Amino acid sequence: MENNTNLTPVIKTHIATTVTWARYAAVLSFVNLGLAFLQLIVGAIKGNLNIFGTVLSFIISGVITLVMSINLLNYSKYAKSSLDNGDSVHLYQALYHLRTYFIVMGVLFLIIISLLILFVLIAIIAAIVAASH
Repeated sequence: MENNTNLTPVIKTHIATTVTWARYAAVLSFVNLGLAFLQLIVGAIKGNLNIFGTVLSFIISGVITLVMSINLLNYSKYAKSSLDNGDSVHLYQALYHLRTYFIVMGVLFLIIISLLILFVLIAIIAAIVAASH
């Protein structure tokens, strides 16, 4: 293992703080995913009328949550290992997982903003059509 990260004590402190919060956020996301699955099961047992939509929604949000949580957890694991051992390879792996996390988050934001703009345009067009009749 390479032992040449050359990080200042202040940077190490900041990374250590992000490691703690990233692990905390990842664990909470996993718990949230488990609770969502439990809610899906309870809904299916109670005879949810729209079970197909609920399952599809759970699968989509579950995969996104799982990818995000795994990347946060891996960032936390590799960053902590890099701080403990001074290993630049683990620091690289940590930053790779953090980068992936933010790329997925950015794509999700772009999709949400695009859908929001689309819905606003549809609402404006519907209002214009309704006002003209």
